[in-house]
Amino acid sequence: MTLFARGRRMFTSACMATLVVAALHTIGNTISGPPDPGYASVEAAMRAYSIPLGIGMSPSMWDIFRGLVFTMSICLVAMGVLGLVVAASREATPRLLSRMAVVLALASAALTAVYWVYRVPPPLITMAIVTLLFVVSVATTSKSADARVSI
Repeated sequence: MTLFARGRRMFTSACMATLVVAALHTIGNTISGPPDPGYASVEAAMRAYSIPLGIGMSPSMWDIFRGLVFTMSICLVAMGVLGLVVAASREATPRLLSRMAVVLALASAALTAVYWVYRVPPPLITMAIVTLLFVVSVATTSKSADARVSI
């Protein structure tokens, strides 16, 4: 199978890990935990505070927060699926995979930095793992590209 061919395994693994993080992110933000009066108070305040943003829309802070939650999930799924589509393509060269790995490593590192700055451990840890997987895949796809060029 092309996805797990030599030089693509780590890249494929990193893409799959990105999909797992997307699922965990969505589950973690949509399944309610045990009742917490402090959280219930914050959520109620967010639901009560609306912001007029034009074109007849006044979303609550809760609506905006939920929109951002699902934006993150969708973007992570897009990153993972795009990588898998390219990795599955026989036409994708090792150089292309290496370049994609660099871009996805940088994107993952940027997200890791955001969660470091805002001190949110679950996405900080999961995105740090994904970043490391993409960094390693840069090396493995590059080695595959070097081997291909020398043949």
